[in-house]
Amino acid sequence: MKFIEDEKNRVVTFTKRRNGIYKKASELCILTGIDIEILIVTLSGKNYSFSHPSKEFVETQFWNETILPKGILDPYQEVHIKELVQQLDDVCNHMKFEVQRASTLKEMKVNRTENMWEVSIDELPPDEAWKVKKQLRELQSRIFNIHNEQHRLRTTSVVCETSAPNHTM
Repeated sequence: MKFIEDEKNRVVTFTKRRNGIYKKASELCILTGIDIEILIVTLSGKNYSFSHPSKEFVETQFWNETILPKGILDPYQEVHIKELVQQLDDVCNHMKFEVQRASTLKEMKVNRTENMWEVSIDELPPDEAWKVKKQLRELQSRIFNIHNEQHRLRTTSVVCETSAPNHTM
């Protein structure tokens, strides 16, 4: 057997042999009940294929199955599955912990708001004491600004009343 140099003869031979391969593949499927896919790429880059029952079905079967005989990877797969189950359990336990923690923090926030002034500042953790101190400074600043604004308005009002011309005759 050797390469066919004449392009016309090569195309005719390819077509006949391709059809022959497809016929044999079809017969093999009917006789044995197998699933099959044949892929052909010509020198010009043109693609041909034959699939039974369908291209998608055969490719899914091929990519989901291992090339090694069944049983060789079972111990590895079992260990891997156990590791994945353990990781899932760990994540679930962590999630339960975080949900419980969020609930506790929410409850503490509600209780803190209700009893904020009943807790001694000495009992607060340092970060909470710093927040209270900051809030108190902001409140003090607002009160000071309101007081200054009221004083300015009173002073302006008094000045306006004393400098207003007297129109009584």
